[in-house]
Amino acid sequence: MNWIEQIKNKIGRHMLQRISSVRNRKHPIPSFESIQEIGIIYYAGHKDNEEQVNRIAHFLREQGKKVWMMGFVDAKTLPHNKKFHISSEYFWKEKLTYFNLPNPSLIGNFVTHKFDLVMNLYFEGDLPLQGLSNLCEAKYAMGANLPGGLYYNDSLIDTGADQTIQNLASQMVHYLKVINQK
Repeated sequence: MNWIEQIKNKIGRHMLQRISSVRNRKHPIPSFESIQEIGIIYYAGHKDNEEQVNRIAHFLREQGKKVWMMGFVDAKTLPHNKKFHISSEYFWKEKLTYFNLPNPSLIGNFVTHKFDLVMNLYFEGDLPLQGLSNLCEAKYAMGANLPGGLYYNDSLIDTGADQTIQNLASQMVHYLKVINQK
């Protein structure tokens, strides 16, 4: 990464910290049964990540949940192998502001939709992923404990040595099923 990108990321990170300090992210923990709509944010640069996220979304849909997915592709334009679906979208560098934060007017409804839960299923510390996670209008947000990550989640999950998306998601679901049972 060149020094100009580093400066832009540092300024973008500072802007995001200001936004997140204004927002009150202390929300009550929902029970898994009460959650109806789930948004999943993930890094779509690896085929393996997408396959894992699709399996997780399929599992959640089998549980009666409505699931929307938003993947970040670290490219200037969307690669031809990425296809939009009714419940799966992407954003890429063209959809970012000058300071590498997601531009809400270019992202679509994902930012403004009031999800019951946003699952941040990534271990990458990319500013666009953290920016989208921070900008979402979710009732509750969960994600991995990222080293040097910004504080935009209501709950952080520490996966230990097994840093796979599948493990992260299964721990989130387990946590929601065990805590605040009805």
